[in-house]
Amino acid sequence: MKITPSIDLAASKADSAAPASPNAVGSAKSVPSPSGQGASIHISELSTQLRALEASLAAGNEFDAGKVEQIKAAIRDGTLSISAPAVADKMLAAVKEMLTKAS
Repeated sequence: MKITPSIDLAASKADSAAPASPNAVGSAKSVPSPSGQGASIHISELSTQLRALEASLAAGNEFDAGKVEQIKAAIRDGTLSISAPAVADKMLAAVKEMLTKAS
């Protein structure tokens, strides 16, 4: 049984000739195979978005460190008050949003 490639190698070679930005969202990038057989690897838009997200998370700008310290202190001091109805409302809103996006 012979397995044929699922990509057009000629088109992949043409794609790899044009340089692509490694962090560009919405682009695809073909990387030549190190084996020298002319095959290439196609990196999808989702992979590019994931790489940008990883860089964003590595920058550490995703949360307010001061607020985290205030919450830690309130827990430590026993003064943290949590509104169960507010938490429930936010959870329900998040589920509704996820269900709306899924359909």
